[in-house]
Amino acid sequence: MDRNVTDTLEHLAFRAARAGLAGLPYGAAELCLRGLARVAADGFRLRRDVTDRQLAEVYGDLDDRERRRLRRGVYDHLGRMAAEVFLADPQSLADAVRLEPGFDPLDRALAGGRGAIVVTAHFGNFELAGRILAARYPLLDVVKPQRNPAVERELTALRRRHGIATVPMEHAGRAVLAHLRRGGLVSLLIDQDAGASGVSVPFLGRPASTWPGAARIALRTGCPVVPVAIVRDGEGHVFHIGEALAPPADPKADEAVAAYMAAMTRSLERWIRTCPDQWFWVHRRWKGAALAQASTPLRMTTGISI
Repeated sequence: MDRNVTDTLEHLAFRAARAGLAGLPYGAAELCLRGLARVAADGFRLRRDVTDRQLAEVYGDLDDRERRRLRRGVYDHLGRMAAEVFLADPQSLADAVRLEPGFDPLDRALAGGRGAIVVTAHFGNFELAGRILAARYPLLDVVKPQRNPAVERELTALRRRHGIATVPMEHAGRAVLAHLRRGGLVSLLIDQDAGASGVSVPFLGRPASTWPGAARIALRTGCPVVPVAIVRDGEGHVFHIGEALAPPADPKADEAVAAYMAAMTRSLERWIRTCPDQWFWVHRRWKGAALAQASTPLRMTTGISI
């Protein structure tokens, strides 16, 4: 089938499903989406083989029953997140977020006037994390666009309604630098496979190809990097804001980018390991590990071009 026709049909299905679920009480709509997520896993096996393989590689010490329970939790979390992002009352959702320890680490990071980068992962309800940050700070979110442009426009409009400005990863350089110069906050998700464009960094005990843009921008501009993660806790969420990460001792060394990205990744891993079912196991995180570089010199233009 023609790609444009497929995109149109997918978008129509997305709009129809969202409209239909919006007419239900929220609890019923959430149950529907959690059920659909389970059908996607067990009926259509959507990304199930990827999820099972990666869980087995990272959690080889767990027996099959425990890993199956973990996989069910992964898909259940995705269903709950979809309900929250597209159907929940935004104010009620935000009111159920608890900050740990609070905004002080970000306030201190921004006090230097160089802006700041927040690094996070596809973990917990990361879309909700962006809304919380945008309610307090001028936020620019660097995104990897969805394959379907119509669905991507829907997501962009939704983020904009919550005060989140976005820029596609491949065109982000100038916009990111300008936003930092204005003292703004830039958000980067650093847990996607970067293939040959990435730097090799350990992730959950295995080498992974990681986009180096966050380290390259921070080392060039001197802006602080703050790790953040949001974790589902019962019917609410806990939003963890870490302290700014110290840059490498020699920021101009070729290995500085890899070392800084490794530090960022470690800071996120500790949260992922506490609630592994809330991480995005359906993404083939390690597929490009063999292609990644051992180090990425600061002068190179891999990742976000600046």
